[in-house]
Amino acid sequence: MSESVQWAKVIDQTRCIGCHACSTACKSENAVPLGVNRTYVKYVDVGEFPAARRAFQVTRCNQCDHPPCVTACPTSAMFRRPDGIVDFDKSICIGCKACIAACPYDAIFINPDDHSAEKCNFCAHRIEVELEPACVIVCPTEAIIVGDLKDPESRVSQYVNRDVVAVRRPEKETYPKLFYKGAHQATLDPLAAKRPDGGIFMWSEQGGGVSSGHPGFANNVAAAMLSYDVPHRAPWGWPVSLYIWTKAIAAGTYLVASSMAMTGRLPAMISAVFLAMTLVLLVGDLEHPRRFYMILTRPQWRSWLVRGAVILTVFAIVLGIDLLWSPTWLAFIGIPIAAAAGTYTAFLFAQAKARDLWQSPLLPVRHLVQCIVAGSAVLRIMPLLAIATAIHLVLILAEVATPHPTAHARLAVREMIRGKYRLAFVVGVLFQFAGLCGVPPTAAAILILIGLLASEHAHVSAAQAVPLA
Repeated sequence: MSESVQWAKVIDQTRCIGCHACSTACKSENAVPLGVNRTYVKYVDVGEFPAARRAFQVTRCNQCDHPPCVTACPTSAMFRRPDGIVDFDKSICIGCKACIAACPYDAIFINPDDHSAEKCNFCAHRIEVELEPACVIVCPTEAIIVGDLKDPESRVSQYVNRDVVAVRRPEKETYPKLFYKGAHQATLDPLAAKRPDGGIFMWSEQGGGVSSGHPGFANNVAAAMLSYDVPHRAPWGWPVSLYIWTKAIAAGTYLVASSMAMTGRLPAMISAVFLAMTLVLLVGDLEHPRRFYMILTRPQWRSWLVRGAVILTVFAIVLGIDLLWSPTWLAFIGIPIAAAAGTYTAFLFAQAKARDLWQSPLLPVRHLVQCIVAGSAVLRIMPLLAIATAIHLVLILAEVATPHPTAHARLAVREMIRGKYRLAFVVGVLFQFAGLCGVPPTAAAILILIGLLASEHAHVSAAQAVPLA
């Protein structure tokens, strides 16, 4: 693979007729199962009768120069080749779904047959034998063009350097090498077209998962209605919400007990039990749980999954020493390790560039406060519990009430407080508030812990409820 070659792709939407030949050829060439797609064509109806037309967008991996999926992958199963193609190695994929959470274009999926992450890889096996990708070969109007971006004589280079082209979501600073000519803004922006009433799409219903299109007023001055799209699934569900909760209890119990110089081995035992539950949830949520050891044996150190695994391992060692020996100096090491264990997930979420709600600089603070709430609830230190819970509620309400800078973050908040996850959000806030209203200490601790789990689930899920493609 020569570093002098930089593969890129141009899709000329002025030529695309929406025939799905590219989707069919891709499935055939790469044995893509039913229900998932490496590439597909989105339909958006723009305007109102009689002044209306249908706009198409061919959707696939954007072959980024700065691919967030590569940064997030803990084992380098997603990697960028010297020729610019972002490829994958299924043999070392652990199925953590971090790449799916990170991709701003919703281009990655878990193959239901082999349970590994997969996407468009430019038909790299064909490129290596000097053949064009399957989608290029079958397109009847030559709407898909590939070539060397560094070659001034290539058609791709001439399109990009001499014509008017656009990329999707440039604000994410991924530097895509998939360029669109003549694409309508209502197709490039996933929130620019309205979701059909009742979720009735052309030819089919989307069913479960993340529904495409904007559920409210579309982010577009032209009347635009999404008429055909494929459904997508949120990568992380209840296991991740539970893991954050159990980890907060494990880290918070040790953090609070050590900070207050509490004696005895009970806090360390509680932390050890909940840390073990955290590890079970983490491994159980992998598509390839038997490969979990690869996080430590072939780490990709930019990934916060790897850094978090190291932090949890060190925290487990600290708890083991505390249970067996309990030296007085251990707290000076254990307190920062416990704080790191409780907050590293905030940095993992920040690596998910696709999810605007998780890009808040206050997210590590919120996770640290959650640890203090959980630890003081388990140990029933009521004055500290009341203060920490009040601060946590203020942080939640500030996130809801403060105007967000992007349409994606605003829609995520809408889904959290008025949409699909409003019940979890309301339960989370009300239960925590009820714990502050003079109920007996044990009941207050239980209410607040339940509220903590519910509010965290609403936050985790709502960020993934925004359509990206």
